[in-house]
Amino acid sequence: MIKSLSLSALALATLGFNSAAQADISDFDSPSIYTGIGYGQYSFEFEDSENDTDFDDDAQMLKGYVGTQFNEYLSVELAYQNFDEVSDIDSKAEIDGVSLATRLGIPLTESFSVYAKGGWLEWDADIKQELPVGSVSTSQDGGDAFYGAGLEFAFSSNVQMRLEYERYKLDDDIDPDMDVASVSLQYMF
Repeated sequence: MIKSLSLSALALATLGFNSAAQADISDFDSPSIYTGIGYGQYSFEFEDSENDTDFDDDAQMLKGYVGTQFNEYLSVELAYQNFDEVSDIDSKAEIDGVSLATRLGIPLTESFSVYAKGGWLEWDADIKQELPVGSVSTSQDGGDAFYGAGLEFAFSSNVQMRLEYERYKLDDDIDPDMDVASVSLQYMF
């Protein structure tokens, strides 16, 4: 009896939690502010045929973002990304950046949506090259467009989770590429 009562209470609580989340997600009277943090893996690679070098490594990244959701379809967000150091036999690079993006979402259900995003990344890179007689360090910076896509699931009207893929094609003589897969948790105010 207690077991069936507990299961009934759990089912009712889950149904109520899900209904509360669904009731508020699609109701947009005014823009909403949200913030989130994310963790991911990224791949950084380039080929420099002029100097006969190539580079390919994977590392972790962290990001934090804040955004404004104007309706259930359109958002704008500002993010900071910190990419951990990637290294090859004799080269190391560490990159961080700030991005501004537009996100277009399509709700599939009242708690699940898919989205595409695109924007601009301003980045800084610290690069160190090991030589037989020492090392050479340099810094580079730039700005480049990026794009991405993702899935968003709402646990409630305030808490969402994202699974996201982003592609950064940095404009440089060596044409470096960064592919990022991340998971984020966000809170909507």
